[in-house]
Amino acid sequence: MQHIDTINMFLQMTGCTDGKLMLYLTYFEFLITFYYLIAAYLSIVHSEQSVTIQLFALLCMLIECVILLNIAFRLYHRDHIREMHRYSRRLGIPDSYRSKINIITKYHLIASNVFVIFPVTYAILYDSVRVGDPFTYPYLDVLPVHADNLAIYAFKYLAYAISVYIAHVELCFINTTFIYYVGVLKHRIETIVQTIREAVVDNDEQKFKYAIIQHQKLLSYFSTMKKVFSKPILLSMSFNAIYFGLTTSFVIQAIRGYINQVILSICIASSAAAVINITIYTFYGSELMDLHDKILHVLFDNAFFYVSKSFKSSILIMMTRVTIPLKFTVGYIFTINLNLLLKIVKMSYTVLNVLLSSETIKPHKLS
Repeated sequence: MQHIDTINMFLQMTGCTDGKLMLYLTYFEFLITFYYLIAAYLSIVHSEQSVTIQLFALLCMLIECVILLNIAFRLYHRDHIREMHRYSRRLGIPDSYRSKINIITKYHLIASNVFVIFPVTYAILYDSVRVGDPFTYPYLDVLPVHADNLAIYAFKYLAYAISVYIAHVELCFINTTFIYYVGVLKHRIETIVQTIREAVVDNDEQKFKYAIIQHQKLLSYFSTMKKVFSKPILLSMSFNAIYFGLTTSFVIQAIRGYINQVILSICIASSAAAVINITIYTFYGSELMDLHDKILHVLFDNAFFYVSKSFKSSILIMMTRVTIPLKFTVGYIFTINLNLLLKIVKMSYTVLNVLLSSETIKPHKLS
């Protein structure tokens, strides 16, 4: 079964296929993102703007840092991704997963265009906005080139638009490939469940042993998958926590009238995107645990009184293995499931309430 076009493109960017053109694009993304990271850092160090603008510049720097690390992780785990590619290309994924991958791809395409178009709309609608203002770019202006005329402004705007598209390409890469490989696991587990059922009905020990071998390969595949995705997901979770903290601070300052509304709207939109990313990881992390339970149910729902002793031994081996859940634990810190999403939402709500009831926040007015 053929790969989805989006997945195939991302595999080419990783260097898992014969074509190397998309791999060179990855190197280009790395260099561009590294430049934006340095530019954002220098703008924070040498900036004389208000604290609010410096905080937003810090947010931009964090975004570039996360994207840079994600690209580095992808290149570092290229051999593991190639190994997963060899395993998955012989299998398919359920049609529902195909449609979900297409939806996620369209979402990132729409979201990136919204972030690019919004500053232009802002500049057109407000007469007080001048060409070259910091908030007429998709990100806050951190490049050390002054936009004194329209041509320079257009060039800088294009440069910032590229950074936005790179960020969403990298997020789309992680999200869609994670869903795809979970779909591969689901397809393999469903095949194993069907094989076990046929082996039990036909009293076929050899077929059951074949299911054990396939399950062992699945566990090896899942181990490789954790190596590839644990670092990017841990990085994403950590970044989103920091992002939520900064956005909450911006919300408090906006309520008190101390912050530019454009910054607030960009932060809220980005936080919504962060929630979507967390939801993807936690939902499909829970899906993995539920999928593995299907094998457990088919084993315990059948009686094995009339099978041979060696058959019973094989069944016990499989039962022992499937009692260990497919938990996607990242950084030895937390397990990716829907309970984690609930904890993050509760924590964010608690922090917001504490800040709303606190008088210790002393924001600075914009000049």
